[in-house]
Amino acid sequence: MNIELSSMSTPSVCKLPAWITAASTLDAIRLIDLGARAGMVCQLTGIDKTNAKRLYRQIHQRPSPPGQVPFTDSWYQKSDYRMLHASLAWRLFQRYEQPDYRAARMVIEVYECYLFLVQAPWLDITHVAYVPQLMRMRIWKACVCQNCHTRYVSPTDSKGTICPGCRLYRKFRCSACGAFMGGYRKGRRKSSCSTCGEIQFQ
Repeated sequence: MNIELSSMSTPSVCKLPAWITAASTLDAIRLIDLGARAGMVCQLTGIDKTNAKRLYRQIHQRPSPPGQVPFTDSWYQKSDYRMLHASLAWRLFQRYEQPDYRAARMVIEVYECYLFLVQAPWLDITHVAYVPQLMRMRIWKACVCQNCHTRYVSPTDSKGTICPGCRLYRKFRCSACGAFMGGYRKGRRKSSCSTCGEIQFQ
């Protein structure tokens, strides 16, 4: 891999430093292939930003886009789908966590498993990788849904006791009999189920 990069005709490409291990380079390549930006690759693998940008350009044939990792959870909270997928990512990180695991390898395996499990991903690799950080900073907490008893993540200051999956379910199904409700219209606070008559609150 190092020989191929050093032999390229592009003037900005030079031989990779000797301290970059083969494992770190392979992890960096896979992270970039999955959509990680150069800055995130640096943080997870330890390779310097110049070489991370070089790898990104070599793989995607364009510069790494600017931008940083998220600093708040506001983007996640804008959608129950995002919070539901964030809960899935958190559970996957718990499953893959091992003391001797490289950070980059863990993110790669969690994100690959996430993509395998979901039909339409709502999170990119950057937002998946940031989920454990939100838990470590205590911005989020682990909760148990009182409806389905599934563990999920929620903002620390949240008073809710229903997981995002159940909230989404209740938007389209009666909480009493499970009949299809057709979804809530914007601004509508409550309606009754046409099957059982149960009042449904948004």
